[in-house]
Amino acid sequence: MSAPPSGSHVPLLGGLLPDLRLLAALMLAAALPLCVPGAPLKDAPTDLYPEETSGEEEEEVQRISYLPAAINITETLERVIGAIRRREEEFKNEFQGNVEYSSLNTYKRSSFPTECPKSNFSKEACLQWLAEGLLKSSVLLKYVDREHHNHSIVTLVNGIIPLLITKIKQTMRNADRVVALTSSQEQQMLKELESPDLFHRKMMAYSILSSIGHLLVDCKRSFRKWETAKRQVVGTKGKQISNLKEIKAN
Repeated sequence: MSAPPSGSHVPLLGGLLPDLRLLAALMLAAALPLCVPGAPLKDAPTDLYPEETSGEEEEEVQRISYLPAAINITETLERVIGAIRRREEEFKNEFQGNVEYSSLNTYKRSSFPTECPKSNFSKEACLQWLAEGLLKSSVLLKYVDREHHNHSIVTLVNGIIPLLITKIKQTMRNADRVVALTSSQEQQMLKELESPDLFHRKMMAYSILSSIGHLLVDCKRSFRKWETAKRQVVGTKGKQISNLKEIKAN
């Protein structure tokens, strides 16, 4: 594989204009507790538990707005995932068809987040897997930001990660098992990605975004599945209570 001709560079996701409303909503993440390296993440405010959507109204994703107390995390996920998916078109523009998008798989590293292997994982284990993948993602985004400084995609993903971790911790029975990486672990992770070759670094940044995108899709699917199950349980209990009241009334 050879590097694309010089002068063909188009900034990563350069065509993506920042969505100011979405960025404002994600500023809520600043109110969440910060991760202490090497220590369990502290309990998050319970009033930030976001509502789940049906996902049937795709157009509503384009109208995410700032909410005073919480944001709809599924709609926000949809928007961020959509931004990451547009990376493929940006990739084609940057490399002008000289490099196959599928070649990003060769740049993946063991430190990259992956989807939860649900076939043999309990819900609790999967939640922990996703949370740890998100913590890794926040570190890997430092590499992406270094190679493509101040791009809105980094801001969007960095904004939603704390919200996702909060939601996961609120769902877990043993949230203290979610532990932030230490500074030395972060440094080692980033050091393993270093390369003097510009082309290699560009490909690595795209590969990181691709892996994070797959993780966010997995988070969205998992949240919807678990929230649907929870609503069904609540609905069943509600019917049982209603039936008992009718029996007592009669």
